[in-house]
Amino acid sequence: MRVIFQLLWTKTEGLPIRDILDTIPTRIQLSEEETSTASSTGMPLYEKMARTATSPLVEVGWFVKDHERWYLTDDGLQVCRSFRNVEDIYNSAVLLCEEKRQLKADIIATVESAEEQAWQQIWGYLHELNGTDFRVLVADLLQALNYEIDWVAPPRKKHGHIDLVAYPAALSGNGPRIKVHIRHHGQAATVEGLRGFMGELNQHDLGIFVSSGGFTEQVLGIARSQEMRRVRLVSMENFYQFWLQNYNKLSAEAQQRFPLKAIYFLSPQK
Repeated sequence: MRVIFQLLWTKTEGLPIRDILDTIPTRIQLSEEETSTASSTGMPLYEKMARTATSPLVEVGWFVKDHERWYLTDDGLQVCRSFRNVEDIYNSAVLLCEEKRQLKADIIATVESAEEQAWQQIWGYLHELNGTDFRVLVADLLQALNYEIDWVAPPRKKHGHIDLVAYPAALSGNGPRIKVHIRHHGQAATVEGLRGFMGELNQHDLGIFVSSGGFTEQVLGIARSQEMRRVRLVSMENFYQFWLQNYNKLSAEAQQRFPLKAIYFLSPQK
């Protein structure tokens, strides 16, 4: 590292990587082990050590490695002036890296906790809605996705599996009809419920099956089969994601019925 720093000290534009690495054996006496080939990389061990030892400096912004050159940053030069030797510089960089990793871990934990609490609150809000109100939200979402609602089942409808009928707005009622079955509350939707819904789809109909309780493994298995090309399954999580992604397209009334507010957290760097 001392050789590397000496080479780069006055080279603000940096030096080619190969020139730096090839110079190291000419400046210091390397041991036989250090000049041997590292089995894991196929490069001389001293070269692997040089690349590894400078990595913490890159992470804290004191050193830059691009595809061709290495160089010290202005911050790196300033830091070098404040330490007596390269060992102290390296140890300081390692310590800062650990602090950054801990900060990143704290940020991740905070964001995960916030997301979990937010989802619990959102799930509770949607779960508490009665079937009629949840049906209105599904209709709101379809309209935001540029569908026209052609028919809505009466609030106290008890028979049949069709709760909404819609058409792509651009097709003015001439395109494929969308039939929607909404199952709110209760357990996960079963194969019997799915087949009952599919039995009410005509040859050219497309189906959307919304189940706030999710779907059984058997239903999900059928969903991956050829038979299910005409039916889209939508869980509570799917519904929330669609609502969030299309929030700006929703009417003001729809946003008022299920309001969301973005709150920004510091995002951990990759």
